[in-house]
Amino acid sequence: MNADINAGAIPHLQPGQLDKFRLGVLSFGHLVGDMYFATLIPLWPLLIVRLDLSLTDVGVFTSVTSFLLMPVQPITGWLVDRFPRAWFMIFGLAGSALGMSLIGLAPTYALLMACVVIGRFSNSIFHPHAAMMVRATSGGRHGAAMSIFAFAGNLGIAIGPLLSVAVVTVYGLESTYLMIPFGLLAAAAIYRFIGVDVPKAPPANAADAGNGGHLSAVPQTMLAPLILLALLMTFRSAIWSGFRTFLPIFLVDYRAVSLLMSGLGLSVLSLFGALGGLVGGHLSDRYARSKVIAFSLLFTAVAIFAFVRTEGIVSLLMLIAAGMALFASQPVATVLAQEFAPRQMAMAAGVMMGMVWGIGALFVTPIGMLGDAAGLDSSMYALSGLAAVTGLAAFFLPEIRHRTVNRKSVAGKDAHKG
Repeated sequence: MNADINAGAIPHLQPGQLDKFRLGVLSFGHLVGDMYFATLIPLWPLLIVRLDLSLTDVGVFTSVTSFLLMPVQPITGWLVDRFPRAWFMIFGLAGSALGMSLIGLAPTYALLMACVVIGRFSNSIFHPHAAMMVRATSGGRHGAAMSIFAFAGNLGIAIGPLLSVAVVTVYGLESTYLMIPFGLLAAAAIYRFIGVDVPKAPPANAADAGNGGHLSAVPQTMLAPLILLALLMTFRSAIWSGFRTFLPIFLVDYRAVSLLMSGLGLSVLSLFGALGGLVGGHLSDRYARSKVIAFSLLFTAVAIFAFVRTEGIVSLLMLIAAGMALFASQPVATVLAQEFAPRQMAMAAGVMMGMVWGIGALFVTPIGMLGDAAGLDSSMYALSGLAAVTGLAAFFLPEIRHRTVNRKSVAGKDAHKG
């Protein structure tokens, strides 16, 4: 093993001590990978003209690519749990750069789909191992570390459209290959500073109890809670996908704003969502993670409902609140899934960061059908209602009951002593 690889070994960390440098390298990789993921959408108007596509073609393209990639992260996580080597991250970033940066050169619909599948497949295989390594850099502050990692990815999603539009505007659609170097740079940084033979994060233990992870002392996978958490996060993904997809249309049709302003509204939602992920992750290191998930979703329900019912600055504030609340649970759910499955952390992260997003995106179609039948405001109210039900269901996650029982038990002992 060479010196470069040895340099990537994660040192032993004191409780509460973040390995800020290596967490920064992993977060930079996440930013770049998700940046490529977001480069396609703003180029559709140009691609539709070049390839003579219909809106149905675009819809089929989105559905097919989402369906094909849905199982990638859980399967990759299963492999990472058995072969924890950073090649998953390195090849993931390089492949994402090559696939998504060649979309402007694709001469046919089939080749465009091939480029996107390769690029997004590569981006998907980056996430499970990176999420496991984030835990290894956290020093027990799992929520804080994961929220920083998630923030970087969300920032990449905001940067991606700006990058692709800027490159294409200046150099033309065929010039998207100019975006390749960013991914190669991130892959090189992972190789140099994280290394190839990287340690697998140890199973969570009782030492985590003081950081909000009471269940992490359990060595076996808690399958039923993990399934419930995945179901809840699938609904959360459906809320996000539906709200994000139809927000620009709602602003144009119901608020009579310009297309530019509706796009800015979408940017506001994404930006403050990224900040909400930071807040949620830090809160989850102080309070029960399941409580953070439950209350953030309940607050989302109130914020979306208030956004529809108000106008002007109040409506804008509710939009900001909805974005922050909706994303507050994203990194928390990933950490909680790892605590439910301490021996399959990478696979658990893959489910939370990949599969639930793919399934949740499928709900956009019935949400749109409701909008056609009863008006888009009805769709927004439905999303608010789904957030409320999902938030209430989060109280059935066992961490809350476990903590409640502990408090009652302690109170009972104190009373007995008295």
